[in-house]
Amino acid sequence: MIKFSTIGQIEHGKYPFEDAVVNVDVLNGAFGNVADGVFTPDEAGKKVIMVLENGDDAGVAEYKIPAGSRVRVLDPAKVEGDLEMYGYPLVDGFKVGDTVGCFTITKVIGNKLGAVVQVTE
Repeated sequence: MIKFSTIGQIEHGKYPFEDAVVNVDVLNGAFGNVADGVFTPDEAGKKVIMVLENGDDAGVAEYKIPAGSRVRVLDPAKVEGDLEMYGYPLVDGFKVGDTVGCFTITKVIGNKLGAVVQVTE
């Protein structure tokens, strides 16, 4: 899961989201690309799914989104400031300086609970 560090990041600057439909089952935080309103997962993609998690599975390490669902896709190039990342797409043993997609980890939150990341590409 990826989230903003501060609520002000949504209120200022360019609107960083676009709506899309996923063409296959994906996890919240998956990287990919959007074409013609369809999100296609791709680890080298330049956009990332950033949906609000609901229900019993909210906050789990891997929040599944079924094919055909509408998703909110973040364009990191339009984000100012840091983001936070929890669960997927972080990997076990992550540390400061590691990269995850187009992000670089700048701080570990808690005892490997999550990470503060900055856009690097």
